[in-house]
Amino acid sequence: MLAPKHIKKWLDKSAVDMKTSLGNDGKLSRPQITRLGGLIAFVGGRTPYKKILDDLTSNGFLVQSGNGFELTSSGQSELNRLTAMAGLRPEHYADTNI
Repeated sequence: MLAPKHIKKWLDKSAVDMKTSLGNDGKLSRPQITRLGGLIAFVGGRTPYKKILDDLTSNGFLVQSGNGFELTSSGQSELNRLTAMAGLRPEHYADTNI
């Protein structure tokens, strides 16, 4: 069953709004979105792309630990700050609460 035109138009607009709201509504800048993605990737067990990893280490959010990296207390604070600004809670991006 097809949705009426006014509902379809609203749904299409909502999808566009969802895709761009973090970067365009002033809640998170593009660099903040990138940093948040890198931190979420890291706590999810993945290694961020080199450029993002370099940003996270140069800003003291991650430190080299053995053969890998470790989240610092400032990294945890930045993760909490950015996720709060984005309207996320830890259960949205990690298997365990941090």
